[in-house]
Amino acid sequence: MISLVFQPMHGESPAHVRGTYFRICRDGTLRGPDNAIVARYQDGLWQLAHRQHRLFECTGPVYVRVTRKDGRQEHVGPCGPIKASGGAVFAENACLCVHAPGAGICHSLEECQEVALLGAPRA
Repeated sequence: MISLVFQPMHGESPAHVRGTYFRICRDGTLRGPDNAIVARYQDGLWQLAHRQHRLFECTGPVYVRVTRKDGRQEHVGPCGPIKASGGAVFAENACLCVHAPGAGICHSLEECQEVALLGAPRA
């Protein structure tokens, strides 16, 4: 089971979301196992339950599958802390990929098609 902790913008309590896996999709949505939208990345923030959050974190261990625009997949993990902030995904403070168009955090990386956070390695 993966537990994501969303850090709010305005000093409110963090929001916790649990699932067997999550996917950050090209349309800016974060989807859970049932394909339902859990949160949406918009204007540099994660929108969850009508609140804005600057990032979400997962302490791990978690496996990450990055699908590039050309369909290539990269598998990373198990990783310790994962963070999604500023349009990019970080594993143990290293930038894995950029999921939002125009994100200026990781200049050397191309945007990806999808990022999956998995509790166990999958193909």
